[in-house]
Amino acid sequence: MTETQTMNHAGAAKISLFGLEALDERRALISSLVQSGRDLLPSDVRQLRRALFEDEGASREEAQALFELERTQAAPCAEWTAFFIECLTDHVVWQCRPTGIVVDEQAEWLVREADRCRLATGAALLANVLAEAHRAPGWLIAAVRARVAAPEVQAELARED
Repeated sequence: MTETQTMNHAGAAKISLFGLEALDERRALISSLVQSGRDLLPSDVRQLRRALFEDEGASREEAQALFELERTQAAPCAEWTAFFIECLTDHVVWQCRPTGIVVDEQAEWLVREADRCRLATGAALLANVLAEAHRAPGWLIAAVRARVAAPEVQAELARED
């Protein structure tokens, strides 16, 4: 099997500087944290940061896995929330093409996934993506405003302070 066939067979969205094996290890790390069912510690977040930002940032599959990990968190450390927002913003705004522009397909995926997160985290992620993007669909801007202003989100934010 040629290297290209191996890449297609593996289903990798990209090749890490360290090869396909490194991508598998990154996904395995996220999966193991999801399966642990526990809230993340700062040391877990440092490990994720090293793994995912070693070269280019998170792939779509890894971003999806991070959403799954977020949904397992009952009371995560502050480092997790900051990393989650940073990593997903980087993925949507800077890793996806066209760079700096959130297109409808990306926005629909992002809103769908963010709506399944803890309310304040999902709203913060959406707001951060809008803050960094050069351009985004008008409907996304309106949707983010509505989510951030929602009484449930405001109540959750007040509890976190």
